[in-house]
Amino acid sequence: MNSTGNKSKKINFEMRSPAVGVLAVGVALCGVSLALIAQRLEPISEQSKLWNGCVETTWNFLASLPSYAVTNSKDLKAMSVNLCNGSTPQQAKPST
Repeated sequence: MNSTGNKSKKINFEMRSPAVGVLAVGVALCGVSLALIAQRLEPISEQSKLWNGCVETTWNFLASLPSYAVTNSKDLKAMSVNLCNGSTPQQAKPST
């Protein structure tokens, strides 16, 4: 019994115990899985860096144009994202 009056069990693992082997295999599989996931995410990371660079460069270009100097920053960001995603500027249709 311990000081609170409850019986406590102590878990003893021996190095030759099957539980230790299963635990080691589980940790190894987790490590391999995480390495494979990280490897698969690398191309996505590179693509996002390219897109972020495109958006920043386009935003700076649009902000430097006199006709867009008074445009809201969020609107410039939206236009930059649209251009980097492949849209083409269109003439505004006159309202009827």
